[in-house]
Amino acid sequence: MNDRDSGVVAPDVLELLRAHPFYAAYKQRTFELLDVRAHGRYLDVGAGTGSDAYELAVASGSTWWLVDRSIAMARRARGTAADARALPFASETFDGCRADRMLQYLPDAPAAIAEMVRVTRRGGRVVVADPDYDTQVVEVEDQELARRIRTFRRDTARRNGAFAHRALGAFRNAGLVDVAVEARTLVVRDPTDVDNVMGLADWAHFAAEAGTIAPDEPARWRNQLAAAAREGRFLYAVTFFLTAGRRP
Repeated sequence: MNDRDSGVVAPDVLELLRAHPFYAAYKQRTFELLDVRAHGRYLDVGAGTGSDAYELAVASGSTWWLVDRSIAMARRARGTAADARALPFASETFDGCRADRMLQYLPDAPAAIAEMVRVTRRGGRVVVADPDYDTQVVEVEDQELARRIRTFRRDTARRNGAFAHRALGAFRNAGLVDVAVEARTLVVRDPTDVDNVMGLADWAHFAAEAGTIAPDEPARWRNQLAAAAREGRFLYAVTFFLTAGRRP
């Protein structure tokens, strides 16, 4: 199962991610930062299958609206298909707004943040979470190849793969106050673990298709990963930034 590079991730992959302990923990923290309350009205932007919001709605007694740019995903989640940069809601509609791993796919992430602020009521909170691919590392022997594949993942496979650490500035520019940032690092020692949720072994295949690396290098990449695992020195890590702020 792969975290594909189009920005429209398959539902089964999203459910695998939800089940992963690291992802489950940071997702829970986004809801804590949002300060979800009973009878509150909340918006989940880039909601995917909607499982996160539905689970919390049942547990908290809150009401959620779901938006995803994928028409098929929006239908599955019984939500609305819409561009995050032009949300189809009136200003100050919601008590809070959340986006999870969505901004990395947008060429103009600050515009999406501004829209989230617009539809949030005064005193409400906005929370976003994204990995920052400027922070990723892979321990394999050929670090030059690893660097080129990491760069592809950051700059080509994602439209804004290094935006997460800049969300702080975008929050301040959008007028939010009490802005806070938390960092959580995914550290993986078992390559089959991260491959199952992120498609690590396939990154070289996509990079070769894009012309970033040579056609023979995906095989070498897989061999490098296998050797690192066999020798007990495999390591993959990437840092997620959770950014939260309040509309004054």
